Amino acid sequence: MIGIVYSKLDVAGVNMASHVAEANGFGAIEEAGPLRYESKEIRIYEVEMLPFDADLVDGFGCDAIVFLSRHKSEAEVDAFTTHSLGNWRPSAEFGGKPKQLSTASPVLMLAALKNLSAIGNPVEKTYEATHHGPLLKTPSIFVEVGGSDRMVGNKRAAAEVANAALASIASVRDNSVEFSKVAVGIGSTHYPEKFSRLALSNGYAFSHIMPKYAVLNEDGSNNLDVLDQALERSSPRPECAVIDWKSLNSPAKEQTIKKLNEIGLDNEKV
Repeated sequence: MIGIVYSKLDVAGVNMASHVAEANGFGAIEEAGPLRYESKEIRIYEVEMLPFDADLVDGFGCDAIVFLSRHKSEAEVDAFTTHSLGNWRPSAEFGGKPKQLSTASPVLMLAALKNLSAIGNPVEKTYEATHHGPLLKTPSIFVEVGGSDRMVGNKRAAAEVANAALASIASVRDNSVEFSKVAVGIGSTHYPEKFSRLALSNGYAFSHIMPKYAVLNEDGSNNLDVLDQALERSSPRPECAVIDWKSLNSPAKEQTIKKLNEIGLDNEKV
């Protein structure tokens, strides 16, 4: 059973979940509790907190979770995005715990990126780096719409992204997602253009993406120890790391290669 989760505090999530339920004939659940709609193979849950604080969804007993959520952009750049969950750095401003990753679902996330990219709306469609909670054992991804307030509340865009999320779930359930390898991404920006391009053109299914700003801390220490979790907390497990080489400075490059050698993970540079 796949779970779709949205927050009643998030208008984008409400719009997307409502569209999925209404357009696909999901049955409404009247009894109290987070379960709101269900079909034969999908359940839709409403939570009362913001999605990044929804650690309770591990208790829903789902095989995987797709969060439908708003996307926030300080620059108000509209986008449709998908990403894994967790925190690389020794802080957790938006849910989860410091230096703790949730279980990634790289094939589901690749399917989401492919389906988002097929939408005719001209906004950007991209992976995001792993950057917030909740902290979950259940394989999970976020699928988001937003950037500007206008886009967050746009019901047409919400329907487009909701349809993409549902198509992604169906393709994973049918084992029809074509991919070449599962990888961890290291480097690049919060919106890793090279990794998104590799996913779409070469079938790389990224699990967790560690942006360049998360590799080194201001005091010179690094967060590369969290890469151990990136291997263990992914279903399926990554077989290599892909490094956006030019995005990293010399100390970050040196320490990254050292760590990858320690854990025995092959790497490719892009």
